[in-house]
Amino acid sequence: MNIIDRPDIANNTHAAVLIGAGLTSYFLNDNRPKTALIPPLTGGALLLLSSGIKAGNQNVAHAAVGATSLLSVMTGILLSKAIAPSQEAKQKFKPEVLRRRASVFGLMTLTGLAAVGVYVAGFIQKRKQAESIV
Repeated sequence: MNIIDRPDIANNTHAAVLIGAGLTSYFLNDNRPKTALIPPLTGGALLLLSSGIKAGNQNVAHAAVGATSLLSVMTGILLSKAIAPSQEAKQKFKPEVLRRRASVFGLMTLTGLAAVGVYVAGFIQKRKQAESIV
């Protein structure tokens, strides 16, 4: 058995990262931005979908892929803005804040892309198995 056979593990790992990184961002920022709660809420939703993913429910799996993909794109964009900040962002954020943002968004993006990779590889594997039976 490999990770492709257990997409729920990739889902749970990504969800845990979203919850941890999002709450860390929220509490480390004195302004307590409500947008920092988007990843933990998404992570919680992904955890709720995990049992359906494990059971092989395709609708639940597709919902998880959609949510994970969307958030990964969003965190990827924010990562790029933290790595190569505009002049306005350089004035707004201290260098250590930009580094922290890059770390948090990088971790969320990395685990999101890895989870999507596991989901897609699993879909491909199941399709090949179904085609070989026919």
